[in-house]
Amino acid sequence: MVRELQAAGARAWSLSLDVTEIESVIEFFRQARGVCGDIGHVVSAAGPAIPLCPLLEVEEADFRRIMNTDVLGAFNILRQAIPLLENRGGGSITMFVTTAVLRTLENDSMSSVPKTAVTGLVRLAAREAGPRNVRCNAVAPGVIDAGIVHGSFTVSDVARQVIGNCLDRTPMPRMGRPDEVAGLVDFLCSHAAAYINGQVIGIDGGYSA
Repeated sequence: MVRELQAAGARAWSLSLDVTEIESVIEFFRQARGVCGDIGHVVSAAGPAIPLCPLLEVEEADFRRIMNTDVLGAFNILRQAIPLLENRGGGSITMFVTTAVLRTLENDSMSSVPKTAVTGLVRLAAREAGPRNVRCNAVAPGVIDAGIVHGSFTVSDVARQVIGNCLDRTPMPRMGRPDEVAGLVDFLCSHAAAYINGQVIGIDGGYSA
C-alpha cells in the first residue's frame, strides 16, 4: 500500500506499533512527527481478528484480547493524539468502529461490544477536547468489500451467515467500497467538517436505518 501511494505521488511511510502498549504508541507518534512533521489529523483503523459466533461461545482469552486491543488501544491513542493536536492549535481524530454499534447483529458480539466502548471514548473525548479545537468522530462501516470480510467468508458457516444476514438487511443490495469509506474519512479531516464533533457516522448502505 505504501509503495502504491508513493507511486501515485503521495507522501506515505509505514511505522509499526502495538496500540496496547503506551510506550509503543508514544514512540509511534514521535517517529511520525519526525517523518511527517506537523500532524493535523489522526485516523485509527486498528482492530484485531475476531470470532464470529454466539456470545456464549466466545472464549475468555479472545474476549480479553479483543477488548484490550480495541478499548485500551483506543484509549492509548486518544491520550497521545489529543495533546499533540492541541499543542499545534487543533485538529481531528477519526476512529473506525462498526455499524454493529448502531444496530446489533447476532453472532457479532466481538465486533459490537468493544467498539461500543470505543464509541463512548470518542464521544467523551469530543466533549472534553472540543474546547481545545480538537474534534473526535467515529465512522461505522457495514460490510465493505475488503480486508476482514474476505477472510471471514472462508472461516466458518457462522461467519458467512453473519455477513449474509447483514447484507440481506441492507437496503442497498451490495457491499460498500473502500474508496467510499476513504471519502468519508477524508471529509471528516477537511475544513468542511470543522463543526462536526462527537458523531458516529454509519457508512453501511442503510443497514442501521
